[in-house]
Amino acid sequence: MKHANAYVAQLIALYQLALAEYIKANKDTLDEIQAKMKDTVLRNTIVWSNTSP
Repeated sequence: MKHANAYVAQLIALYQLALAEYIKANKDTLDEIQAKMKDTVLRNTIVWSNTSP
């Protein structure tokens, strides 16, 4: 079982590294998406506050 745990730990480390690299490479795109999401959430909140009694 020790081998499996070591293997899983390696996989997780590799995944985290890949994710970090992906985020670095696509930071501008991800920032854009996040900004759009915030904008949409804010707009929806304003609409809901205006329509709710």
